[in-house]
Amino acid sequence: MIETLKQISLANRVNRLADLTEGTKQIKGDFEGSVTGYWVKIGDSGEGIVTYNNKQYSTKPIGFISIPKGTEVELSYANGIYYSKF
Repeated sequence: MIETLKQISLANRVNRLADLTEGTKQIKGDFEGSVTGYWVKIGDSGEGIVTYNNKQYSTKPIGFISIPKGTEVELSYANGIYYSKF
């Protein structure tokens, strides 16, 4: 999992440098880096639902265990996708 997060971080850096070089605007998430969110549930399409700052995010979960509602999770944004890690 750490290797996956490193790859996501590297991809974000490369994209940001390319955007700065080319002068294009990058689509940004609601926050930078990773934040602590709270697990809600698995959605109907298999996506993870996480709350952060009273907003629900549809995420791509990194992990394959069952966790209870309200558990703290790491919420990250990369390349237009929110990821939740627990």
